[in-house]
Amino acid sequence: MGGLNLLITGASGYLGKHTVAYSVAAGHRVTAVLRDRTALLQGWPDQVHVIASDLNDLKVLPHDIDVVIHLAASLEGDDAAQQSDTVDATKSLLSACLSLQKPPAFVLASSMSVYSGMKVNAGDVIDENSPLDDRADLRDAYCRGKIAQEMLCATVAADAGLPLQILRIGALYGPGRVWNAHIGVGLGPLLIQVGKDGEIPLSHVRHAAQALVLAAEQAGQGRSGVVNVVDDDLPDRKRFVKALKWRGWPKVTVPLRMVERAARLSAAWQGRPGLLRMPVLRARLLPLRYDNGRLHDLGWQSEGRFEDLMKQAREGGDD
Repeated sequence: MGGLNLLITGASGYLGKHTVAYSVAAGHRVTAVLRDRTALLQGWPDQVHVIASDLNDLKVLPHDIDVVIHLAASLEGDDAAQQSDTVDATKSLLSACLSLQKPPAFVLASSMSVYSGMKVNAGDVIDENSPLDDRADLRDAYCRGKIAQEMLCATVAADAGLPLQILRIGALYGPGRVWNAHIGVGLGPLLIQVGKDGEIPLSHVRHAAQALVLAAEQAGQGRSGVVNVVDDDLPDRKRFVKALKWRGWPKVTVPLRMVERAARLSAAWQGRPGLLRMPVLRARLLPLRYDNGRLHDLGWQSEGRFEDLMKQAREGGDD
């Protein structure tokens, strides 16, 4: 297919800069939306057009955009931050899209965190038909924000007849980022690893960028879908920690059942940390497996084995 006109939000972020690079390499024209023009990255080619704007203030989009790849969202913060930076910002972006004579197709970067850990059992395979969390009030603000964002996009796309690709992306890793919450708890030099089994739903940042661009190409042809974005080679927790030995971390391995028992015993403690709240604990640490068949249906290809990609990530900078 010919090159598309893509608008990418969150373009200067960790995933955004890789998505811009992959889009240009694939022959597409990019409009990059940044909150602050000072975040403009060196090395972007001249054909990348830049819009400096908070999404909540963005009222007008270029008229010739074919597909929006929406990455901008808050990765942390309380419910108020998630409402403003994730839900309200998405609502503003969708409104700007619908104001165009020909509204663009839409690709949403969502998260594997939207799946329920309470409605599955150890050893189950998570795919796009697995149950979403219907008690997000018991999860963290990020999860609540992503579920609300998905629902908003699905409703608007259905009402307006827009092609919508929702990509539920796993825990990102790559140069400058190697840690994630699916391992356990890092306390200074101490790693408390909860369990050894179960695949970690990882997505190398270049893999995720590739998936987003492939999904944009599908959306540009009028196709909608939901796709889990996780790597082919998913390590279990034991293998992941072994790959982190370069830190020189000692580790203490705590069986999941012990942490679950602690979560039950502390249920009356209102201020307990996330890992002592059963829905959070199971969503992050229940030993599961993950299917990425739909990802391959997009034409996605892996760049290599976990150990090789993690070695590159470690050499690319600390997290």
